[in-house]
Amino acid sequence: MRRGEVYRYAPVLQRAGQSTVRLVVSADVVNENDDLAACYALHVVDTDPGSLLAVEIAPHGWAFALLLDRSPRSLLVERLGTATTEQMEAVDTSLRAVLEL
Repeated sequence: MRRGEVYRYAPVLQRAGQSTVRLVVSADVVNENDDLAACYALHVVDTDPGSLLAVEIAPHGWAFALLLDRSPRSLLVERLGTATTEQMEAVDTSLRAVLEL
């Protein structure tokens, strides 16, 4: 698992309207640590939320910086693709804005 990869998420309990796609945003040093059972990921939603904090990750949807969560790696079940360098730069900008970094 690497930063910038897009995964299908298999939740324990399916919630209506919640995305089942995640974009991994935690650092690779975190992702490579087998002692850590989770990584940080953004929800990738189907439709544009109309926010400057959402980045299109075609063809998967929009990674929304306000929907950051700690995803158990065991629930990231299928690698769907990888965001481009430009997309990840836009994601970084959105995360910096949300977290005041």
